[in-house]
Amino acid sequence: MLAFKILMKTQAMSNRLLSVLIITTLMIAGCSTQPSRTKSGSVPIVEEGPLSTIQNHIAMDRLFEADISIQELDPYTLSQDDQVRYYWLKAKLAVALGRGEEAISALNAVPPGAFSRIKDIPEHDSGFIRAQALYLKGEFIASARERMFLSGVLSGQANQQNHQGIWSSLMQAELKDIEALQQKTQTVLFKGWLDLALLIKRNQINLDQQLSNLRLWQAQYDGHPAAKDLPGELDQLEDYVENKADYIALMLPLNGKLARTGKAIRDGFFASYYQALQAGAKVPQVKVYDTSQGDFWNLYKQAILDGNELVIGPLSKQSVERLQQEHRLPVQTLALNYGNRDYQENPEQLYQFGLAVEDEAELAATFARQQGHQSAIALVPQGSWGERVFSRFSQAWQGQGGALVEAQFFSGSGDYNKVISQLLSVDDSERRAYQLRRQLRTRLEFQARRRQDVDFIFVAALPHQARQIKPTLAFNFASDLPMIATSQVYSGSPSRSKDRDLNDVMFCDIPWILDDPELRSTVKKQWPQAAGGLDRLYAMGADAFTLYPRLGQIKVLRYSRIPGYTGQLAMDQYGQIVRKLSFAQFKNGIAKKTQGVVGHVEQQRSL
Repeated sequence: MLAFKILMKTQAMSNRLLSVLIITTLMIAGCSTQPSRTKSGSVPIVEEGPLSTIQNHIAMDRLFEADISIQELDPYTLSQDDQVRYYWLKAKLAVALGRGEEAISALNAVPPGAFSRIKDIPEHDSGFIRAQALYLKGEFIASARERMFLSGVLSGQANQQNHQGIWSSLMQAELKDIEALQQKTQTVLFKGWLDLALLIKRNQINLDQQLSNLRLWQAQYDGHPAAKDLPGELDQLEDYVENKADYIALMLPLNGKLARTGKAIRDGFFASYYQALQAGAKVPQVKVYDTSQGDFWNLYKQAILDGNELVIGPLSKQSVERLQQEHRLPVQTLALNYGNRDYQENPEQLYQFGLAVEDEAELAATFARQQGHQSAIALVPQGSWGERVFSRFSQAWQGQGGALVEAQFFSGSGDYNKVISQLLSVDDSERRAYQLRRQLRTRLEFQARRRQDVDFIFVAALPHQARQIKPTLAFNFASDLPMIATSQVYSGSPSRSKDRDLNDVMFCDIPWILDDPELRSTVKKQWPQAAGGLDRLYAMGADAFTLYPRLGQIKVLRYSRIPGYTGQLAMDQYGQIVRKLSFAQFKNGIAKKTQGVVGHVEQQRSL
């Protein structure tokens, strides 16, 4: 059994790595801009005073050092004005670290209007912080409303960025919540925003209908600020409609060892295709090519000669790497896997999309850091899959200043007690007691204990493995140790009896699983095998159809996100699709989405 211990020296984090945790989405970066008195989103450096250390750490982007300093300072030892500054800094830091609840608590710790009476606190800054914090908590409509209250006092760039922030928050909100509020609101300005959000959300699969409805909305709300300056990518919508491909090659393996995967993606693609067709959308002609037969590159060139304007596929990593060798591809190509992800020079028109578990491991590290955890242990399976997951988690966690004190690799699905006992150092506790008994030659009352120097455990495991790991942690005195995992711990099918042992486990997963959309039910009726281990692949196929007309859009507009079945989809500078996922937690054996937004891997990729 492969086991090793990873020791880490606590180091000050570099500015560049710390920026990973700053929530840099448009709705947050934009709303930090103030109309007067301070530079955009800045905290001035000060030379003296009880808050100077905290303030200077934040100004230099040394966020975790600031977090430590602010916890060590007792606000009741400060003057009344410095207490207000303390809670302003605490709220601003909490938002930068992705802790919405903590930011709201800090803002509510001072009397109304207290922030505006302190001259060195930027005007309206507490309102912007509150909007950001509400967004982080998942209260998207409340965040949009907070921004609307601020829009009346803003001008110039600050107003434009806040304008985009309103839209971004509404795009994150649930359709049913927007519909409910749209029926109640009497405010013309807010009603206009809600109507705009509804027409876009209701027609995600039909760009032609989106464009038609958008023109009607602009005529109805000609005086609305969003009609004069369309938010997000809406001003580009006409171009996307005119330039989307009419002929598509879908290149997947339909025989051989990857046949089940290829067929699941194909069927998910056509499920979304026919849903769009039934909704009245103009759909492309699609020709399917079986990549399991013959040389892929020759088949790819044949697909181009057949007149296809866009290629979706291939699926195999080897074939994607073959595409990466080209300087430029003749047509837009959406590969359904990632090739060499260290490639800095990908060919023009190559885009890569997949469900890489490594990205989920990176997300788990960021989520844990936002929860305030500082030290971790890891438990992952032996083999190349486990090594990739562990490597990405380790890099992300330590890169964010976290300490990784030990890791263990397990094999199979048998008795986990030995490996977990070693991971938690319970066996060391028992060994010391045994040695003490021998030295004293007497019976001793002894209670084994686990190590106390860790805040959480990261686990990558399949459902049947995780259902044994969690109780074994409790057996080894770690029932109170938070467990954060990748999506593989959840089968995707609710089962109180099977998953009751997973209570309190936190994991990230895709909307297809956590939201259970209507298309998923349709797919299960058509293909009963979709309820099993292939479930998420059908979602990937459906998103391939969602993405195809929007590849140019999300390449150019880095803040643009496409709501998909596999997450909120964006593109990094290398043409790789990156996914924004929600976290869930098992409660009474059922996985429930938790509120909140987590900083995601796209922040490391210049989005």
